[in-house]
Amino acid sequence: MNKYIFSIILLFMAGAGYSQITVQAARVDEAPEIDGIPDDDIWELAIPVNEDFIQHRPDCGESMSERTEIRLLFDDRALYVALIMHDSHPEEFTRIISPRDYNFMSEWIGVWLDTFNDDNNAYFFFTNIENVQQDGRLCEVGGWDMNWDAVWESATASSDSGWTAEYAIPFAVLRYSDDTEQVWGVNIKRTISRTNESAFLFPMGDDGCIHIRDFGELHGLYNLPCAGQIEFRPYIAGKIKYIPDAEDELEPWGNAGLDCRIGISTNASLDLTINPDFGQIEADADEANLSHWETFLREKRPFFLEGADLFDLPFNLFYSRRIGAVAPNGEIIPILGGAKLTGASGGYRFGLLEAYTGRVSEDGGMLEPVANYSVGRVIREFGDGSFIGTSMTSTDIPQQEDQDYSYGRSGALDAQIRIADLHTLYGAFGGTWNSYESEWSDNLAYKGSYSFKNERLNCSTGFSYREENFNANMIGYTTSIGDVNSWAEMGLFHPFSGNPTLQDAWTNICYHYDQVPGGEITSRGIWLNSGVSFRNRYYIEGGIGYRGSKFDRYEGPDGATYDPGMSWNFYCSTDSRKKFYIYLDVNCSTYRNGTNRSLWTGLNLKPAPHVSIEADIEWSTTSNALRYNWDSDAWDTRDTDWKSLELSCSYMFNTDLSLSLVSQISRFESDYGLSEASESNDHWMNILLSWQFKPGSMFYFMAGENADPDEITGEYGEPDFTVFSKLTWFLPI
Repeated sequence: MNKYIFSIILLFMAGAGYSQITVQAARVDEAPEIDGIPDDDIWELAIPVNEDFIQHRPDCGESMSERTEIRLLFDDRALYVALIMHDSHPEEFTRIISPRDYNFMSEWIGVWLDTFNDDNNAYFFFTNIENVQQDGRLCEVGGWDMNWDAVWESATASSDSGWTAEYAIPFAVLRYSDDTEQVWGVNIKRTISRTNESAFLFPMGDDGCIHIRDFGELHGLYNLPCAGQIEFRPYIAGKIKYIPDAEDELEPWGNAGLDCRIGISTNASLDLTINPDFGQIEADADEANLSHWETFLREKRPFFLEGADLFDLPFNLFYSRRIGAVAPNGEIIPILGGAKLTGASGGYRFGLLEAYTGRVSEDGGMLEPVANYSVGRVIREFGDGSFIGTSMTSTDIPQQEDQDYSYGRSGALDAQIRIADLHTLYGAFGGTWNSYESEWSDNLAYKGSYSFKNERLNCSTGFSYREENFNANMIGYTTSIGDVNSWAEMGLFHPFSGNPTLQDAWTNICYHYDQVPGGEITSRGIWLNSGVSFRNRYYIEGGIGYRGSKFDRYEGPDGATYDPGMSWNFYCSTDSRKKFYIYLDVNCSTYRNGTNRSLWTGLNLKPAPHVSIEADIEWSTTSNALRYNWDSDAWDTRDTDWKSLELSCSYMFNTDLSLSLVSQISRFESDYGLSEASESNDHWMNILLSWQFKPGSMFYFMAGENADPDEITGEYGEPDFTVFSKLTWFLPI
C-alpha cells in the first residue's frame, strides 16, 4: 500500500513539472585526450546532461540565459569531465590570464565533488576560459580551504558558438570510501561575465551561500582504485646575499631536501619530509601595530597550508607561524623534519602533525633552542555541520647548554549541533599546562554560542573566557586573558532579484561587553552597519558605533581608564572583474581619549588579459592618545603616523610562466610629548619568475632588495641584495 501511494506521489510530481536530474558517469577503458575540445569518439559513451542551469546571481531561481552540456567518464585512474558552454556573444568574452588559484574575473566553470556524499565536505575544480586553474575544499565545519592544491589536468578552447573545457581529475588526489559501488554528491557552477550571471546545475538558495546538502548525486562509479599514489617532491635551492656594510659582503647559502606523500588508502595520506623546504617565497608586508600583542602573520608555507581548516583549533591553540619562526637576529629557525597524517573515515576526520626545529646560535651563544612540536585533531561529523572534536598540542624543548627541559601542553574539546538547518549550538572547553607554572590552576578556557540563520535573518550570541593562567603561546596565539568576552549580533539580508539596479542589501547590529569577573569593564560597545551591492557588482557599506568607557589592564604599570566615544566607517568598491578596479575604506574613531583616523585605498589596472598592475595605499594616524611613556616613566600623550605604499605588477606569459614585481615603502612615526620623536622606515622589493615546467613541478628565480634609512639622516643607504633560486620536481609513482 505504501509503495502504491509513493508511486502516485511521484507521478503527481512529474505531472506538476518537477524533474530529477540524473548525473551518470560511464566507465571506459580508453581515456579521452585532454585538449579542451570534447570531440573524441569516447565521449559518445557518456550520458549527456542538458538541463538548464539555475541562477544563483543576479536573479536567483531563474534559468541561465545560455545552455551548458556535461559529460562524465572514468577509468582506473581518473574522473573525466567534458563541459560545453554555449554562448550567443562569444565576441564579448572577458579573458584574464592570472596565477593559479587567483580569483577569476572572467568566464569560468567548475565541478564540485562531495566524495563521501555526507553533505559536509566537498572538493572543487574550476577553470576559466584561458585555462587558469583553481581548486580547494569547502567544509561545513571548517569553511573554505583555498590552500588545498592538487595536480590535475585541464584544457579549454573557444569558438564562434561558445567555449569548452575538459578535466582529468585523478582519483589519487581525492579521498572517498572503499565501497565497491559509490554515489558522490556533485554540482556544476558556471559564470557568464557580460551578464553577471552565476548559476548551478543543482540550484542554491538566494541567501548567497553554497550548501553542500543541496548538491545532486553522481551515480555509476564502481571499483575505484583502493589506494592513493606515492608522490615525491625533491628540491634544490640556493641563495646569495650581498650586504654592503658587512665585512664578508657575500653570504652564499644552499639547501636540498625531499617531501614525500604516501596515499595510505583512499581516505588517508601521510606526508613525510627530510630537510623540508617550508620557507615562503614572498615577504610579509609591514604593518602598523598599536596593540599590546604581536602581529598575527598569515601562513604562506605550503606544508602548513594544506588541511589548515582541520588544524584550526579552539582558542587559537595552534599558530603555525610559531614553527620555523624568526630568531632575534633575523635568521629563520630551521625545520629539520616533519610529518603530517590526515584522513577521513566513517564520519571521522583526523590530522596529526609533527615538526622538529633546529638550533640558532650567534657568536657562540644559543639564541633559539632545538624544539619539537606536535598537534593533533580528531572530528566526528554527524551531517550538515554537527560535530564533536578533540584537540591536543605539545611543545618540548630538551635540556641544552644552560637551559633546563621545558614544555607546553594544551588540549580542548568542542562540539556543534545544528538543528533543523536553522539553529546552531557550539561549545568548547580547553586548558594549557606549561612547565614554568608552579601549579596548574586558573589555566582553563570556555566558550559557548548560539545562532539562528535563515535566508533573511541571522542572529547570534555567545561568550568566551580564558582564565588568568591560560597561555598557549609556545605553539598557539594567546592575547588578553582573565576577562569574560560576550557578544550579541543580529543581521538582516534582502535580495533584489529582478531589480535592474540593486542586487542585495543588509543591516547588522552587534554589541559586545567584556569584563573581569567581579571587576573592571575591559571593553564594551555597540555597532550598526549597513551595505548594498549593485547588479553591476559595485558595493557601498557604512557604519556607526559607540564605545563605552573601559579599563585597559595592559597599559602602564597599573592599567588605564579611557573615556567613551564614537566611531564611523565608510567603504565602497567597483567591479573587481573590470579592467579598472578601485576601493576606498575610511575610518574615524576615538582612541585612548584621543582620535584615530585611517584610510585604505587601492586600485587594480588590467590593460591586457595577461597584465595586472596593483597599488595599495594605507594611512593611519592617532593624535593625543593617552599612553604610558616607559622611557620617561610617566603618563604621556602620543601621536603616531603610519604610511605605506605597496605596488605589485605581474606579466603572465601563459598559465605556467609568470613574472611579478612586489614592492613596499613604509614609514612609521611616533611622537611622545615627554621624549624625542622616533621614526622607522622600510623599503623592499622582490622580482619573482615562476615557471611550472610540468604539472606540479616548479622553478622559481627571485631577486630582491631591502633598504633601511640612516637613523640620523633618514636617507636610504645602499640596499642589501638577494638572489634566490629554487627547483622542485613532482614525481608520482
